[in-house]
Amino acid sequence: MKKIIFLNILVILVLFLTGCWDSKELNKLGISLIMGVDMENDKVLLTVGFIKPISAQESNMEQDVSVKYVQGVGNNMLEAFRDITLKFDRRVFASHNKIVIFGEEFAKQGLIDHIDELFRDREQRETSYILVAKGSKAYDVMGINPGLEQMPANYILNLVRNTNSNPKAMDTNFIDYIKHHYHKGHHPVVGIIQKRKREIVDKSASASKASEYELSILGSAIFDKDSLVGYLNGNDTKALNFFMDNVKMGIVTFPTPIPLKNEGKSNSLSSVYIINNKTKNDVEILDGKIILKTKIKLRSSLGEVVGDIDISKEENIKKMEEACSKAIEEALKEALRKGQEVHKLDIFGFGLVFHRKYPKLWKEIENNWDEIFSEAEFQIEVDTNIIRTGLINTPINRVKVK
Repeated sequence: MKKIIFLNILVILVLFLTGCWDSKELNKLGISLIMGVDMENDKVLLTVGFIKPISAQESNMEQDVSVKYVQGVGNNMLEAFRDITLKFDRRVFASHNKIVIFGEEFAKQGLIDHIDELFRDREQRETSYILVAKGSKAYDVMGINPGLEQMPANYILNLVRNTNSNPKAMDTNFIDYIKHHYHKGHHPVVGIIQKRKREIVDKSASASKASEYELSILGSAIFDKDSLVGYLNGNDTKALNFFMDNVKMGIVTFPTPIPLKNEGKSNSLSSVYIINNKTKNDVEILDGKIILKTKIKLRSSLGEVVGDIDISKEENIKKMEEACSKAIEEALKEALRKGQEVHKLDIFGFGLVFHRKYPKLWKEIENNWDEIFSEAEFQIEVDTNIIRTGLINTPINRVKVK
């Protein structure tokens, strides 16, 4: 009897004393914040940016000594990860990884067949943002940091997060990408990143070592199934975000209804801040024709007025609202036209709307949806409401006191 009680106590103690069996010592881990994936010589080339554990006194922001980059090569992603262990003295710890950049050539060959490890490994994060390095390898853009952040990974992460205030870029993570990849009726679109030479404004000696390049995430990359097939510019990406109801902030610029005297209409452009926006997409079948419908309701605040218009008058505010609505409508039509005539792919998600509304008919046409989408008619309605005019109600160029 005593033996049985002793064994039971021993089993209970074993259950409660297992807290450290999978502990990981910080000084044995290589914490990665960013990864780049390329294809070279038919091998996966993985570039990982690690945090370099140094004290604040040792840090040097100009040289980014807080980051160390290591590359691994393999026949697949996992083999490339393990190749890093042959040349780097710590195990890759990916739980804090926030950005994955794919080189352009890698993206053209397709992502799905090579990213199984990134979903299977419990340390990888499905919420990591994915970007395509437009016109270059992924590792070409990874060491550039002209921002204030000490680590390039955080600099890129903040650029992606800035899409909240400027929807001319795309903030797609792995969950979004894989969701649209499985959908028939909505091709994936992901963000891009591009290296650009910049003007060195600060000519002081301390600035001579600064990077001569900067990074831009303007635009987006279009995928057909899972292969990169083209790019959208910034304006078309903004229009796409309107279609997808992703626009919550940002600005809209449009021709002022009453332009400046002696100036062309193109030189009189005003802007509004977006306070909130709601987009509703619909699909209807009328007389055998498929009509794609989009309705947008925008609440905004005047941000800048360039023109000869007195916005203290209600009728002029109405003219500004109509001009803003027209500019959005034309931008959306242009992006939709390119989707239908140039790319011939439904990147806007109208196929999903059709599937929900006509589920039986969808089964008959789902394999030909892109062709049907390319020939469909569309209707776009935009309703802008300007609820604030800022601190002044007349343009600063108008004389108030004579």
